[in-house]
Amino acid sequence: MNIEHLRTFLDVSQTGSFHRSADRLNVSQSTVSARIKALEDRLDRTLFNRMKNGVTVTGAGQRLWRHADVAVRAWEQGRQTLSLPDTMRASCALGVQQALAEWLAPEW
Repeated sequence: MNIEHLRTFLDVSQTGSFHRSADRLNVSQSTVSARIKALEDRLDRTLFNRMKNGVTVTGAGQRLWRHADVAVRAWEQGRQTLSLPDTMRASCALGVQQALAEWLAPEW
């Protein structure tokens, strides 16, 4: 199973449209269709009801959604972790006003 297939599945689920998802993912509509078809073939389930004005998620698609979301998030976290230098153990994000940030950490 390809992570891009799952990412595409999640996006189509959100937009309700292969065309809108293609625009958002910067791929062709035929690529979106091929990814969804490959996923449906692999799972032997129909994930979307196709209609003239878009698509809706089937029961099987609804059951897959949570697992696909977890898998895509885990993949992204893994990629992010591996992109950090080996000497870095963790990261911390702070949200502060610019003036306070310059006072707290001028050398950063």
